[in-house]
Amino acid sequence: MVNPSLGYKLDPGEPGVPFGAPASQSIARVMSQEYANYIDFKKQAAEQGGIIISGGIYLDIQKRGSFLAAVAGKTKVLIYIPGKEVEQNNAKQPEQQELNQSGQPDDIKKSEIGRKIEELYRKLQMTNDPLEREKLSQQILMLTMAMNALIFGMKMPEFLVGMLLNTTV
Repeated sequence: MVNPSLGYKLDPGEPGVPFGAPASQSIARVMSQEYANYIDFKKQAAEQGGIIISGGIYLDIQKRGSFLAAVAGKTKVLIYIPGKEVEQNNAKQPEQQELNQSGQPDDIKKSEIGRKIEELYRKLQMTNDPLEREKLSQQILMLTMAMNALIFGMKMPEFLVGMLLNTTV
């Protein structure tokens, strides 16, 4: 049984320690480094008020000695940051950019959420079923947390607000 030691190099600027590993442990070594990169991307997205909407860790597997070994790894992610637009060839006028950055969409979200909370409170007062009352209470709590997040200026992705409004009865 042949178990060669494999050396690894990190990408420029990539945090981590570039130590080697035997071929039998190479998949765990490379996967742990790539997972650390994924967590770093997730942290960067959260700091900017965004989320990772797609991504993956890819390993280059080759036979080394008697083992299949990871000789390289790559982490790819797609980050969505609400309110940040992708620049394209057709630039917008400054007036349009100012309108998009105003607080009007948040005000609309707040009023929608407020209406839904009031509607759920009315349903809660009318129902006698304990399971239904519990479900309504949980939905009110979720929407109240979303409302507080908007009030305190936290950026909430559009689809999250939509999901909260659509999942309530």
